[in-house]
Amino acid sequence: MQQVCKNCRYFMQHYTLAERKLFRVYCGHCVHIKPRHKRPDTKVCENFAPGEKDTDAFVTEEYLTKALLQRLLSMPLLPDIPDLPVDGQPGT
Repeated sequence: MQQVCKNCRYFMQHYTLAERKLFRVYCGHCVHIKPRHKRPDTKVCENFAPGEKDTDAFVTEEYLTKALLQRLLSMPLLPDIPDLPVDGQPGT
């Protein structure tokens, strides 16, 4: 096994969605203690821990849709915006 970030358990691969397909992009981030951006082939740091074989091929469109929907539903709603009076001038 090569001693590079993509083989570390703390490396999280980044993806993009195009034409209803998920594609790997040439970057990711390290989630060990303080997150930082990394390239898959970056030499490992002192926190390297061998990770599992890639399982990202099993990410389905349904899983991705559910994950995005959960994220959206957990976001706070926008605050109410007061209506302007009919004449367009701020309230009296």
